[in-house]
Amino acid sequence: NIPVMYTQEMLVSECVNIGTFDFLYLPRSGNGQTNLTYAFINFVSEEQALAFKEQWHKKRLTQLVARKPLNVSFAGVQGLRGNLMQLKKKKTR
Repeated sequence: NIPVMYTQEMLVSECVNIGTFDFLYLPRSGNGQTNLTYAFINFVSEEQALAFKEQWHKKRLTQLVARKPLNVSFAGVQGLRGNLMQLKKKKTR
């Protein structure tokens, strides 16, 4: 539930103290005007992912007002390589 006007840069700026991650992707709409309200972040350790979820689940981002709080969940695809492969598949469609 990321506000649609958030950019990837805005999201990264929210993530400065959340642990080490090696992948962050905020998909954009077909026309590129807005995001799709969800993002993928890959943390380098399970502990950091769990700490992020504990810190941000049901919270709101600070730069824009959102009606709904964040719903943090774990993706089916895990790891930097898996995320990059998934992204590559989507871009070749």
